[in-house]
Amino acid sequence: MLKKNLSVYWLIILLGGLFWSRALLSITVVAWAVMSLFQAIKIDTSFFKSRIFIWSLAPLCLWLLGAWQDPFGKLNYDYFLTLTAYPAIVIIIQATPKKIIENQWVKIWLLATVIGLSYPLFWYLKDFAAVHKAYGTGQSLPTFMDTDHVRFSIFLCSSFLFILSTNLLKKKIKLILGSILFFFILFLSVRTGWVLLLSIVCLFSLISFIQSKKRKLSHLLIGTCFLFSIITLAYFVFPNMQQKMAYSIWEYRQYKPGNFNPDFSDGTRRSINDAALQYVQNNITANTGWQAVSPTLQSAFLTYFNHPSTAFGWPFNQWLFWWMGSGWWGMILFSIWLFYPLVRSFHQNNLGIICWTVAIALSCLVETTLNYQYGVLLHVLPLAILWKFSATSKSDNS
Repeated sequence: MLKKNLSVYWLIILLGGLFWSRALLSITVVAWAVMSLFQAIKIDTSFFKSRIFIWSLAPLCLWLLGAWQDPFGKLNYDYFLTLTAYPAIVIIIQATPKKIIENQWVKIWLLATVIGLSYPLFWYLKDFAAVHKAYGTGQSLPTFMDTDHVRFSIFLCSSFLFILSTNLLKKKIKLILGSILFFFILFLSVRTGWVLLLSIVCLFSLISFIQSKKRKLSHLLIGTCFLFSIITLAYFVFPNMQQKMAYSIWEYRQYKPGNFNPDFSDGTRRSINDAALQYVQNNITANTGWQAVSPTLQSAFLTYFNHPSTAFGWPFNQWLFWWMGSGWWGMILFSIWLFYPLVRSFHQNNLGIICWTVAIALSCLVETTLNYQYGVLLHVLPLAILWKFSATSKSDNS
């Protein structure tokens, strides 16, 4: 019994680490991956030639483009360890039977979503007046994952994607659960989550409509109107959503190019990205290496904003990070790697992978999502599961 449900227990521990302990998360991924590696070798060694496994190894090769500049730099190896989650998670998914993932993993993932949502909801009900005031100053509800509300919103969007793209649930149940989760993501008022949520809904609906043999334009228009009606309703129902939008508009108007105010969240992001962009534009062939990204950004910040320093060591954009660290050629190779699952999924008709690849890419425009342990895990785990679901040949069976 224990052996049969071992992967289920591993997943529960992994989700516990995801919510409460980075150390537990790392240890779980490493231990589980090592065990799964031996298991995968016994099952089918051809897996190591599969596209998904080669794709998962590619970031480790691309990492070298920003590591050779300072071979002994500590930050280089911190980033390398973060990227090792790609092959580790892919190996884990390979060693787990598809039926267990479909029938047990997805249910556990959705249950974890309920548990995760209960925490910010508790804080909201405890003192909603204080919460509304906090949203009016750019703050958000506390969440698990070390209060990393951006990565937590990505986790919620992955749950929403599982509801949409798996056949585990009946249509009525999917509609009910999907609608509830949709409202909760709007309720949390994390703008990255909003963007990912809307991109998933719009892409999934549009591609499904195009592929449908009985498509009617009127159905698409009705669905679009219904979607925006729900968003409008949520705006008037959730005061924190109103506060977040009002603050965002106010701060946007305060921003002045060339000036920096550390009290403004979005203004800080724009300033740091502006400094990074101006640096790479003036140093097209610059590839500082991962170790030197932070001091280079600090120097560029002083140059372009006449400000002594910033508390952030990376630009808030994944492409700018790769451009600074590995050069423009590294940035292009990173882009090819990131969007490869999307290209493949058009041939496999896997809407889930298409939606998730686009959603993660959108998050990378305003966050270095794939520099973080949480971000990498939330990118690769749903993608690897959906890839396994869509596998149609032995070479792609993963």
